[in-house]
Amino acid sequence: MKPAYALKPLSAGILLAVTTMSAQSQETVVNESITVQGDVFSEYAAQLPTSGTKTDLPWLDVPQAVSVVTGTEMHDRGAVRLVDALQGVAGMNNTLGEGSRDQFVIRGFDGLNDLYRDGMRDEGRLQSYRSLANVERVEVVKGAAGALYGRGSAGGLINLVTKRANGEKFTRVVSQVGTDGVIVGRVDTSGQISEGVNARLNMEYRQSDSFVDNVDSEDFFIAPTIRIQPNEQHTVDVDVEFAHQELVPYRGVPSKDGLPVDVPVETFFGGTDDYQEFDSLRLAVTHEMQISPEVKWTNRAAWNSIELEQKGTRQGRVTGNEVSQTVNNFAYDPRTIGTLQSELAWETADNQLLVGVDYNKTDIDLRYAKYGALSSQPLYDPVTRTTLDPGFAPWRDNTTETFGVFAQNVHSFGDLSLVANVRYDQMDLEQRKVGKDKEYLDDDKVSYRAGAVYRLNPNVSLYATAARSWQLPYSGIYINPKLAEFFHTDLLEVGAKGYLLDDALMVNMALFQIEQEQPKTNVSGDVVAKQEVRHRGIELEARGELTPRWNIAAGYSYLEAEDTATGLKPNDVSDHLFSLWSTYQLDSQWKVGAGVKYVGERYAGNGEKVKLDDYMLLDMMVRYQWRQHSLQLNAKNLLDETYYLGATGGGSGLNQIGYGAPAQFLLTYNYQF
Repeated sequence: MKPAYALKPLSAGILLAVTTMSAQSQETVVNESITVQGDVFSEYAAQLPTSGTKTDLPWLDVPQAVSVVTGTEMHDRGAVRLVDALQGVAGMNNTLGEGSRDQFVIRGFDGLNDLYRDGMRDEGRLQSYRSLANVERVEVVKGAAGALYGRGSAGGLINLVTKRANGEKFTRVVSQVGTDGVIVGRVDTSGQISEGVNARLNMEYRQSDSFVDNVDSEDFFIAPTIRIQPNEQHTVDVDVEFAHQELVPYRGVPSKDGLPVDVPVETFFGGTDDYQEFDSLRLAVTHEMQISPEVKWTNRAAWNSIELEQKGTRQGRVTGNEVSQTVNNFAYDPRTIGTLQSELAWETADNQLLVGVDYNKTDIDLRYAKYGALSSQPLYDPVTRTTLDPGFAPWRDNTTETFGVFAQNVHSFGDLSLVANVRYDQMDLEQRKVGKDKEYLDDDKVSYRAGAVYRLNPNVSLYATAARSWQLPYSGIYINPKLAEFFHTDLLEVGAKGYLLDDALMVNMALFQIEQEQPKTNVSGDVVAKQEVRHRGIELEARGELTPRWNIAAGYSYLEAEDTATGLKPNDVSDHLFSLWSTYQLDSQWKVGAGVKYVGERYAGNGEKVKLDDYMLLDMMVRYQWRQHSLQLNAKNLLDETYYLGATGGGSGLNQIGYGAPAQFLLTYNYQF
């Protein structure tokens, strides 16, 4: 596979320089004073997250915990990747992701396949690091949400809400440089093409080395979008996204005697010729039709094609003071995803009804090869070397089709609202391995959510919810005859929400229990055993303004997660997670901020095999604003704490445990005209 596009540093610099010179050549009206914002529901608070119900139901009336990370918070944190944006969400933590992709743990469950973009499943980028260049905000729905979104979402889901061409006229140019050779250039430009037709373009180039020897990356992303509004009744958004990424996967370090091996953080166990090349093209169209003041019909369609190659050297079994290694190559040639959605919302004074259908089809042409005869590596002093490349042989083709019909009704009886969701899914999987007969797996399932919300007053509500979701084994990308029955997840949650300080601060408390049953079958499909896990916890979160100058994002979660048969914790799940991030606008020019993140003890590998110590990170920022210019410095892990991100999975994670980054600094220049 040849990469479709690769933008090198020189061309990226030319792009940025040309845009900057264009900006400086235009006449602009400069507002020399920057007014400290004081608008309700701006900055770190958001009035109307929509992911919890897919409608404009007020946040206080959603019977589930929903967190929102705004664009302002992402900017203040100096977020370059999605992982930077989600550092402060209660109940969430990031993990290694095989050193090549975004991967999060939500309420103790792996959320790899639970990312969405504008309400549609975002499978196209699951083997990469997503760009934030065209992301307006990030919404996180906690707990099972299959009654709305279909398969998946045991611990929750992440929905990226993208930037839209809303008719504003501006251009923003951002350049960043930082530790480990980080170079980032971004352009966000918006304007009007003609009456009723607006356009917006986001571009990003980024490259970096790493604190790990031989590990680096280079990315290019471009996302034009057009909004067509021929009249007040119709709105059409057309989105195109192209992403190219090259990186060296980082598989972490092995473990011995129940602990990660004690080697310097820069130690690299992989091959010097390891690589991943990734190209993704996504096309999406959304049509909203306001049939009447009470009725809105929304139709969405998306198509995504991904080509990928990865050559990865992995650690295996530890024997004495050596670790075995293999080379595992895989490729999508290609992987395509098609999605169709249609939703009709009807709202009256005391009732809101949503009905919808969706269809999703994923085709994977997977190529794979493994070389298992590498000589072992010394545990404490690995040899930097190239490793044999076994190529990319045809292995299997997979097709997963899902069709869903769902309905949601919210009815208000004064201060009491009742929320009911039901969804029917038909799921069909096909698999053909090279030289083997075709295999099939299909079933139809019903998911539900029932909730009640009581308004104590206009600014405070209490809620309770019960929900069930279904999951496909291996997320539907693979058929294993011994996992021929779908998993199901049950959620029980009660909580309280409120807007405080004149509606400027959002606070939320949730008590929850999530139980998941994972049946195991024989080759005939008969259930022969079940693994059951139970996660119980509490979450506390506050986001918004303490004063018009002082913003805060704080979260704490306590989680008891266990296999009910053994009492052991799952891979990479901490009892305690705490985060606090706060910024203060000193005057019209200066803004300062600081934050801490604490992650409690965890285990890597199934069965609590490897203990990972707790850690705390300190971050800080300072920004100077002058007219249309701003200069911002972010310091991450300022105290240079040595810690472990965790392991990607319970099996392979035993000897692939990733270090977290040491102290890092990022300088950002922003110009707007």
